[in-house]
Amino acid sequence: MKQHSGRLLLFFFFLTLFFSCVDTYDVRISGSKKYLIVEGTITNVSDERQRVKIFETDDQSEYVSTQFSKTIFSPDSEALPIQGAEVKILENGSTSWNLTETEPGIYDMPQTFFANVGHTYQLQIKMPDGRNYESSVEEMLPVADIENFEVRLNLEGIQTPRLYNIRIPTQDFYLDFKDPAGEQNFYSWSWTDYEIQKICHTCKQGRYYTEDGTASSEGDCVIDSNLHPNTLYDYECSGFCWEIFPGEDIQIFSDVFTDGQLQTKKPIAQVPALQKNTSLVVIQQKSLTPGAFRYLKLIEDQSVNSGSLADTPPAPIKSNVLNINKPEELVLGYFTASGVKELRHMLSRADVPGVLPDHLFAALNNRDPILEPESEVRTFIPLAVCRASENRTPIAPRNWQFGQ
Repeated sequence: MKQHSGRLLLFFFFLTLFFSCVDTYDVRISGSKKYLIVEGTITNVSDERQRVKIFETDDQSEYVSTQFSKTIFSPDSEALPIQGAEVKILENGSTSWNLTETEPGIYDMPQTFFANVGHTYQLQIKMPDGRNYESSVEEMLPVADIENFEVRLNLEGIQTPRLYNIRIPTQDFYLDFKDPAGEQNFYSWSWTDYEIQKICHTCKQGRYYTEDGTASSEGDCVIDSNLHPNTLYDYECSGFCWEIFPGEDIQIFSDVFTDGQLQTKKPIAQVPALQKNTSLVVIQQKSLTPGAFRYLKLIEDQSVNSGSLADTPPAPIKSNVLNINKPEELVLGYFTASGVKELRHMLSRADVPGVLPDHLFAALNNRDPILEPESEVRTFIPLAVCRASENRTPIAPRNWQFGQ
């Protein structure tokens, strides 16, 4: 199980590297000391998990700056989750919400919590060793509605070195929105693609067994020494399963020169067409606080300016989260609040040439599935459970339309 989880983490890391979108910022920074990483955005999306992630790097980490900290990794070891911290969010300076650690280093708000535009939010952390951190006070600002959108087929698409180093066609999203007049507004955009997955588990030199033989029970691989060490068997899902692919780009905009104007045909996302199946694309248009915009703009500037002898070498960018007793400590990441307007669109691939139905597994693994054949060892081949994670869900995403 531990090896399988490690492979999944490695897989999703490389996935974010080749699923680049419109404006990709990739700033690599070498570090020689430990850094605390704090990341979280409170939104007013009712079915979105409101969570804060707290990790710490080792002293030989390499940083890849994207949306806030987003991806910070080490060549030799991963950033370590901070477990057992006391994490609170203070709303409007008075109401305190306690977060619960649901996974190592990941702290979730209570399900009863609902964020509101116009309210302020401040993160407070007490570390297991007694250190205390708090963020700046962040106000959730309103955001303009998405007035219209367009999807264009892009046969040039994007190049994906992991997928045979070929170009994958994309479907590119463009948005229209009306910026409110007479006020300063900052925007960011993110997108997520939900794709149907037919293969839910892979075993190497082993076979998949469920706990009690039913399709709904948890299962895992059991090593079979009679199989060749390189034998791979893939197992079909026991029910519906969706892979979750988040875009990893920074998309930011300030209305300083366009106050009150209608913004048209703004490029937001390039969604790779990895299979013929219809997918669900969720685009979020978010408000940014001035501080969050400045933070992201610094990352953008580093990415644009890196590469010539005259450029200033990239450096970790200081968070808005401070050590109360040691404010000079450099903390990475950012905590903020964003008002959100969503576009949820069932994306047809009917006009995309050259893609195949149920092809997601093959596209991501450079091979077709190898199903375990019936044999004397066992005549019944079990189906695999779709295990919920940050990148997979057995629950139909909101607005998914079956039969599309």
